[in-house]
Amino acid sequence: MQTNPLTNSNKLKLGVFHLNGNSGARTLVPERYRLSWDNVLAAVRRADAAGFEAIVPYSRWASETPDFRHQSAQTFETLTWAAAVGAATSYSSIMSTVHVMHMHPVYAAKAMATIDHVTRGRFALNVVCGWVPEDMRIFGHEDIGNEGRYAYADEWAQILKLLWAGDKPASFKGNYLAIDEAWSDPKPLQQPRPLMMNAGGSDQGKQFVGKHCDIAFIRTESHERMKAQAAAYRSYVKETHGRDIQIWIQGYVVQRNSYEEAQRYLENYAVDNADVEHVEAILKLRNRPLEGAEAISYRRNLGAGPGGLPVIGSPADIAETLTELADAGIDGVLMSWVDPISGIEQFSRDVMPLLEKKGLRAPVPTRTAA
Repeated sequence: MQTNPLTNSNKLKLGVFHLNGNSGARTLVPERYRLSWDNVLAAVRRADAAGFEAIVPYSRWASETPDFRHQSAQTFETLTWAAAVGAATSYSSIMSTVHVMHMHPVYAAKAMATIDHVTRGRFALNVVCGWVPEDMRIFGHEDIGNEGRYAYADEWAQILKLLWAGDKPASFKGNYLAIDEAWSDPKPLQQPRPLMMNAGGSDQGKQFVGKHCDIAFIRTESHERMKAQAAAYRSYVKETHGRDIQIWIQGYVVQRNSYEEAQRYLENYAVDNADVEHVEAILKLRNRPLEGAEAISYRRNLGAGPGGLPVIGSPADIAETLTELADAGIDGVLMSWVDPISGIEQFSRDVMPLLEKKGLRAPVPTRTAA
């Protein structure tokens, strides 16, 4: 069994997001990442060789636009994907992103234990409580509201833990889920369980993270708010549950020779060549009435990536931004690129050494991309 790198001592951990679908950037530029198994392998092997701590897929079952054949509907399912990626890598923690209402915990427990064995103890789980109307409709789920979804997730996580850690058949009866003398074997290699992440920002979400998770994924739109958010979240979990957690955020990376060049490329792919249908559909889904400069900025960010803060500029600019995030109490950054294959390679070559010099990361033992 290997040690899950998410538990290492690096001050700032790094992850790669969105490799199981088309480019996370909502753009039509020809160099954007296209979903294929060969491209997945090219990207994950580069991230693994460079020492990224986490490789995280996203989970969607329906198009994010009215066109059911839109590229946003093309995704590899995250459990089978994680097992295959785990067999093709040797270092990074491989996550699955799972909507709890779409999968019974008895099935999830065995499938995830299998992946933990395939990865020799590198599996981790990104728990999603589900909110996208089209995905919920496909599975025939009624909208039970945010509070209901987290209550469901709490029961789901309790069952998962019972099956992973118990030494005898387990029974459970809740308001949403029940099992009767259920048993799951083999257990995960990681004990008492694999690490768990959730992006809970509501009161119910924070309570779920405090009770069940090791990593909180926060959404923030400014560096100013981020430091206070991270500190408040960490304090809440410590005070209410007596546990320490990691705080991660998301960022889209645009690396060029200078900040000005990076800004020009950002404008080119996220505005001039934006997938307007996709951007407008997401704007409608989020139901945010915007006008003027705020609307322009928000649309640019939607085109730029799947979410998060901009991490752009020269290698030195990017290293400085990541240093500021670490100093603000951020433990990890989940990153995306227009083309992650070339993006990960450039980042590893040009930015990683700067992060090591700043003391944010230990040097990675020499690896060869498989």
